[in-house]
This record gives sequence, structure tokens and C-alpha cells, in this order.
Amino acid sequence: MEDLIYIDEKNYRDFLNLNVIAFSFAHGGAQGSPGEIIVIAQDGRKYSMNYAYGYMTIEMCDEVCPPLKGCLFGFFEVEKTPNGWKGISLGAGNFLVLAESIYNQLSPDLLCVPPHIRYGRWMNMVIGYLRTAKD
Repeated sequence: MEDLIYIDEKNYRDFLNLNVIAFSFAHGGAQGSPGEIIVIAQDGRKYSMNYAYGYMTIEMCDEVCPPLKGCLFGFFEVEKTPNGWKGISLGAGNFLVLAESIYNQLSPDLLCVPPHIRYGRWMNMVIGYLRTAKD
């Protein structure tokens, strides 16, 4: 599996045109990695940014991942997503948002396991789907 590409306040402008297919969002107090947003692009590359640690603001994150701006994350569920996107809880303040096209393919497998299991599997599932779709 390829490594994450880290985005911060110094380099975020280099990543404004990612073709985002999926991303996770962690509240500032979430279990795991608080404040982290992981973005997966259509080409399968994975990016990590964090609005809670360091100097990157949530507005900078919105610029890198535009669908993020249209989301509302509650305590237990994704309460709102922009058109063309669907959300799933990953548990403990962590959430996953998928483009509808990939959501329709992956949601049956994602939703049949508890959120804490989804949290550890979602990236490999998305990357696996992208590789299979490419073939």
C-alpha cells in the first residue's frame, strides 16, 4: 500500500485540484487521529491533512477537498452531504464520505460490519475498488 501524502499549511495550494472520490473526517476529539482528514483521489493516491494540530485551518482543508465544505458531521452520523456524496459513520467521532458512484458499490460491504471495523478497513476497500474498476 502506498504511503500517505501529507498536506499542511505550507503546501496545501499544491493539492487544490485533486479528483476526490472518498474522504474521512475526524472531529477534534475523535478517537484514532483527532482532526485528521484523509482524502483518496480517483487515481488511488491518499492524502492526509489535520485541522486540529499544526496551523492548517478547516478552510484550507475545504479548499483541498471541496465536498467537505458541504458536510455536517454530528456526534453519531453524517447529518448532511452535498449532492452526489453519501456519508457513513466510522464510530467514535470519525466519518467517511464517498462519491455516490463508489458508495453504491461499497456500502453493502461497509455497512455489514460495525463502525469500529469499518474505521480500519475503509481505505483498503476504496483502493481495492478503484484498482478493480480500472481493470
